[in-house]
Amino acid sequence: MAYVKIINDTPTLYNLRDLRRDNPQVSFPAEPSDERLAEWDIYPLAEGAKPAPERWQRVVKGPVEQVAGVWTQTYVTEDRPATAEGVKAEAYRRIVAVIPEWKQRNLTAQATQLLHKGTANWTPEDQAAWDAGNAIWGQVAAIRAASDQIEAMDPIPTDFMDDSYWP
Repeated sequence: MAYVKIINDTPTLYNLRDLRRDNPQVSFPAEPSDERLAEWDIYPLAEGAKPAPERWQRVVKGPVEQVAGVWTQTYVTEDRPATAEGVKAEAYRRIVAVIPEWKQRNLTAQATQLLHKGTANWTPEDQAAWDAGNAIWGQVAAIRAASDQIEAMDPIPTDFMDDSYWP
């Protein structure tokens, strides 16, 4: 169990090992009661609710505060650092949502076969397959172009994962 000790009016994370180390002359029971610990300004620490972060945020520990009379470890969100690598990873995530890698390979193989066949020999089904593939690659190209634009921003916005930046 986690505890908090009040030192100079400031809550500090604490545990029973710290209590025994700081007070070697005192014999404490294996599991001291909350009342006994309070005599030493030590109180149980409750876990607070964790906020729901946006995709570009992470949850981190906030300050220890009293919530409804209980010492509580609070949590807050903070923006993840915005990097070109993060933008590329977001672009990749969006691309494979449009067309997973295995489908990309199949589409590339299909395009190769159609080109080898020659456009003059295409059936209406071949043309439809070509057009469908081009439409998908158009979506991929738009995502890549958005990624390039975001990466060129200085600074890169911390919320670059927001849909407003992407097609």
